[in-house]
Amino acid sequence: MLLWNLYFLIKFGLHFAGQLTISPLWNLGLFALLIATNPAAYQNKQLMKVLRYLVFTGPAIALLLHELGLVVSLALVDQIKALFGFSPDYLWELLKRTIQPWMLWGALLGFMIVRVLDRYIRISSWVGFGLVCILGIQALPFIQEQTQTNNTATVLEPQIQARENLSPAELLALGQVDFQKLRVARDQESQTKLRDNAYEGAGPGAVLAGFFERQRTIALAPFAPQASPDFDVIVLQICSLSWADLQYAKQSQHPAIRQADFVFENFNSATSYSGPAAIRLLRGKCGQTPHDALYSPANNSCMLFEQLRNVGFEVEMGLNHDGRFQDFSKLVKTNLGGRATELVAHDEVPAGVQAFDGSRVGRDGDYLRAWWNKRVQQSGPAVAYYYNSITLHDGNRLPNSNLNSLNSYPLRLERMLNDIQSVLGEIRRSERKALVVVVPEHGAGLTGEFGQLVGLRELPTPAITKVPVFGYWIAPGYTPANTGPVAVKQSVSYTALSELLVRWLAQTSDQQIKPSWPVLLSDLPATRLVSQQGNITVMESQGSYWIKAPGAAWKILGPVQTMAASN
Repeated sequence: MLLWNLYFLIKFGLHFAGQLTISPLWNLGLFALLIATNPAAYQNKQLMKVLRYLVFTGPAIALLLHELGLVVSLALVDQIKALFGFSPDYLWELLKRTIQPWMLWGALLGFMIVRVLDRYIRISSWVGFGLVCILGIQALPFIQEQTQTNNTATVLEPQIQARENLSPAELLALGQVDFQKLRVARDQESQTKLRDNAYEGAGPGAVLAGFFERQRTIALAPFAPQASPDFDVIVLQICSLSWADLQYAKQSQHPAIRQADFVFENFNSATSYSGPAAIRLLRGKCGQTPHDALYSPANNSCMLFEQLRNVGFEVEMGLNHDGRFQDFSKLVKTNLGGRATELVAHDEVPAGVQAFDGSRVGRDGDYLRAWWNKRVQQSGPAVAYYYNSITLHDGNRLPNSNLNSLNSYPLRLERMLNDIQSVLGEIRRSERKALVVVVPEHGAGLTGEFGQLVGLRELPTPAITKVPVFGYWIAPGYTPANTGPVAVKQSVSYTALSELLVRWLAQTSDQQIKPSWPVLLSDLPATRLVSQQGNITVMESQGSYWIKAPGAAWKILGPVQTMAASN
């Protein structure tokens, strides 16, 4: 029992240090099975010892992961196959993040102490006593609550139903006719807000079901340009960039963001992985769908770039990587809705970083400039351009540098933002018109969270899915305001971005030269924060963030906090 006692003692220490919450019943069950299978009571002691380790080690590790809050242990199994595509350097970096030196030294010291004490006291007895005490401590509040409920029920009189207020102040002040008009206006307003607050009191499960039911009925207006488009739409989708990452890297006040025309401060990417993020963006003309529906065919009216193609844009795409990892290139081409021209290959420009899988990644500035130089030589129609960058992906390294991916992230981010600024300057000097929007896929998870190691993104928490979306209008004669970007503070997602494009295309050329950003950005479709990765869901409800994992009940992550650029 020496190692098993150490296992339970370590859990006691972590429990009282606030790092995990012991489940006493499960631990008592495991402890009882271990006592019942004590090799000392069997004839073949060595065989029984081996069998006991083989049988109980797996459940013991699973129980520990559960108590640590690693609710995605099963989801992690689905991602193990992705490890075979990682470079040796990245695998070594992940191992060092997971197992710290102090853990090894602490385990060794604990083993030596337990081995010495085991000669003088029965540690197993104290372990069992400790588990029973923790069970009693956790059960005490429940017993007290039940006692109070029973006592209250015996003294309370039957409740009288409150009388409905049949004469509200508005009715008395406005009269019957105007009051009915006010009620109709309020009903219409509540419908257009896309909020499903009617389900709030029914629990998180009902809220989630109501959310997807409401999202299923969303139908944005079609693109209706006043004339043939004479400007390009350039969408830059960036991997691994959230508001939390910007703050970690001390780049939230970078000029590329401060000099934008608009910024969405509360944009939810709705996922924590690249493939689903690309699908959700490219299908942004319809409401948010459950994760399982992402890989089913979508209605043509949902396809953002296909709808742009239908009103006169030629669709082009570019990746600064080979797109082979998890068939990303094929996924993008499928969801662009049709043929998409790729003018520049990722290996035609100088390498910016070495990818997490050992492949070559082109530098963003060089790639986008190479594409723009070819674009300005074209005489065809306006272009809707989709660009995807993995420069910031976890595990990427700078060439000729000893920095690991975490330490190099701030440098890679600053260089990428500088590259975006440089390319914007190229577009301005070309005297052409372009609407440029930067839409990150998800965050990098640089700081780690309870139940999730640094760099892992199995839990789609707000720190990972709240991303900085910002954009620019570039045109001869247009001068951006010197007061900074117009901020959209409400909770939004991809439908808001698509609606902005609908409004932009509906303007005349004169209106586009002097756009009224506050008007264009007002009352965009609001979307509750609901993020999914595989079978893990994180949702905002009743002022808190909730998480649901398979086989587990809904659990509160913490209170809602607005992640703004100024923080």
